[in-house]
Amino acid sequence: MKIKEDLLHFVWKHKLFEKNDLKTVCGKNIEIISTGFHNKDAGSDFFNAKIKIGDTLWAGNIEIHVKSSDWEKHNHQNDEAYDNVILHVVYENDKQIIRRNGEILPTLEIKISKNII
Repeated sequence: MKIKEDLLHFVWKHKLFEKNDLKTVCGKNIEIISTGFHNKDAGSDFFNAKIKIGDTLWAGNIEIHVKSSDWEKHNHQNDEAYDNVILHVVYENDKQIIRRNGEILPTLEIKISKNII
């Protein structure tokens, strides 16, 4: 079955993914304090999320894609509106994403149970 981005939005909003021992694809611990507010207009998918990555508490936006390479497919790397994304949530991490400032974008590859899919 093919995963759709709308399903990932629903899963993120309702925290319907495996939440134990969350780590970025680079191995940093993640704690989700708030998933943010779902945005159905242009821009990032969720606004005003609060996420702890390692020892740092971040507040900002979340962008969700089926594959991490969709970031570039949607041309976000050239859009300053995506500079405040604090976490890239993906179903499949197929490519490391670099921010416009040259930093690696923290990415979480979520695991979803088959009964939800």
